[in-house]
Amino acid sequence: MKLGISTAAFYGRWETEEAARVIESLPVDCAEVFLQSAGEYEKPFARMVKENLGCIPCTSMHPSGILFENQMFGRSARQRQEAYDLFERALDAAQMLGAQCYVYHGRNTAQLKPLPFHLQANIDMIGRMNELASKRELAIAWENVFWCQLTTCERVIAVREACPEARFTLDIKQAMRAGEDPCAMAQAMGDALLNVHVCDWDGQGKLCLPGEGVFDFDRFAGVLHDMGYDRPVIVEPYLALIGSDETLHASLEYMKQILDSADRDCFSD
Repeated sequence: MKLGISTAAFYGRWETEEAARVIESLPVDCAEVFLQSAGEYEKPFARMVKENLGCIPCTSMHPSGILFENQMFGRSARQRQEAYDLFERALDAAQMLGAQCYVYHGRNTAQLKPLPFHLQANIDMIGRMNELASKRELAIAWENVFWCQLTTCERVIAVREACPEARFTLDIKQAMRAGEDPCAMAQAMGDALLNVHVCDWDGQGKLCLPGEGVFDFDRFAGVLHDMGYDRPVIVEPYLALIGSDETLHASLEYMKQILDSADRDCFSD
């Protein structure tokens, strides 16, 4: 497994291209680039971010999907077309970054609470998005988010049965907030899992850096290992969780040790 970090970890402290330059100096194998605004969905900007990452590859691109992903389901043809235009610009930026997957949130509500689940509408959308993404050698990795559509293991299984080509990003904090076991969510996604987001939380559910909370990362890494997962595990904390550069480094080293231990177990099996 590859340890990575998202540029979103530095949102509010550095701009995306500045965060990329910082990531190059961190003990990680890869990065997820979070494009914060529509103005960043441009090939020249993506090229600059890629250059700033240096030897660290971008494995996934996460857009600020609230700018357009809801509107892709809109009732207005003009609204849908403009949303798709932004989506294709984001895909072009992801391709320029060298990413393998696009992290997709999907339909959401401004109240940040779960929505009724419309399976066929979601499947139809994934099909259209995959058609455009595949032309750029990208996959759409639908992320479980407790205030969007993909919230539970049951829904993941329903999507996989109805749409075998669907692929996923697992966010363990979003699983926790939806009342789901992150390990069970990983197993539900199975070999369709392309990308993992991690942070940690305390006994009251307050978020923190990996290694500072109560989540059992050894068990989680073991589940990923048993699934044959060998793709990125992206540390994705909010900036407020990073007490200092030293605590971030300590957290990354902690996660690297967890993943390396799981990989060693793989070789000893």
